Formats: sequence, structure tokens, C-alpha cells
Amino acid sequence: MSSEPDEVQALCDRIAACLPRAVKLSAIALRSAGVKYANSRDLIAGDGASYYGGRWNPPGVKAIYASLDPETAVKEAYQEFVDYGFTAQQIRPRVFAGVRLNVKRLLDLTDAGIRRRLGFRLDELTGEDWRGIQSGGEQSWTQVIGRGALLAGFEGLLVPSARNRHGMNVVIFPDNLASTSTANLMAKDDLPPHPSDWPT
Repeated sequence: MSSEPDEVQALCDRIAACLPRAVKLSAIALRSAGVKYANSRDLIAGDGASYYGGRWNPPGVKAIYASLDPETAVKEAYQEFVDYGFTAQQIRPRVFAGVRLNVKRLLDLTDAGIRRRLGFRLDELTGEDWRGIQSGGEQSWTQVIGRGALLAGFEGLLVPSARNRHGMNVVIFPDNLASTSTANLMAKDDLPPHPSDWPT
């Protein structure tokens, strides 16, 4: 017997029923991180999202967030400055890196038919205040969707950007990648070293 609330379990069941409609993705995605975490060990580990949670994953679930075009990547990377009104003087350097993706089982939330099956409109997914809900001790619906997709066996999500109306993001669950799927950093030798290797 499930310990989930009925509406959460019902959503997870609808997500699982979408597995036969999973989509493949072979693309170069753009990942961004502050200099401290822009190294080959941390960039695609998914640990940061696991610690703090994200729109599509609750804390405790590893997730790699990336964008499918440069404009969306920049808007997503600097969302904190938009949200909290930071000044230009507070901007810190960030590193953008390419991730070559070849994955086979994504839940495609850019597909209106999939959204209808799950019972959500586009604006409900992109406009949900997941941070406020999480800070109140709950999981947002978008986080439940991510967790449900992980449990159903999806390798990740293809999602509309909340920052760029025409942009798309991809969220990869590294612990769910099939042996034949890959998420590989490009030009790894050009990335900054891990902080443990910084000169003292």
C-alpha cells in the first residue's frame, strides 16, 4: 500500500503510464556553474541540485540541469539576479560548458499531449513557486513530477524553460542513466581545476 497522498500517487501512476511515450535526445546541451563548481568532477555530478533541490527535483535527488540553446542557458544561469534584484556589482563569474547527451528515456513535458495526460497546463509548470513551497516543508508539483519520473524509470525530463518563453531545458537523473546512455562533458581539459587542486 502506498504511503503517498492519493493525488500524488495518482500523478505518479499517470507518469509511469507515459513511459512507452518516452523520447530520445541526442544533442549538445549547455551547463553553467560558478567557478568553484565548474570542474569535471562537479559539473555533471548532480550533487548541487541534490543538496538544495530544484524546480524538477526535491532535495536528495541528483539532477543535472542544462539548456538546449545559449540564450536559455544564460537566462537560467542568472535567474537569481533577476529574482532577487542583485546589482551588477554583485555578479560573479560563471563557466559555461557543453554536455554531449545521448539518452533514450525522457519524459517530454514540452509535449502538450503529455502535459494533458498529467493534468497540468504549461503556465502551471513554469510559474509554480517551487522555492516557496519547498521552504514551507512541502514538495512542489514539479518536484513530484521529477520524482515520479525517476521512480518510473525515466532518465530525465525535457522541460519548457521558466526563464525563456521559447527555450527548452533538459534535466538528467544521473543515477537513472542506462548503460547505453551518456552525458559527457566537452573540452574537459579546458575547465578549471577542482578546488582541492587550487594553489594555496
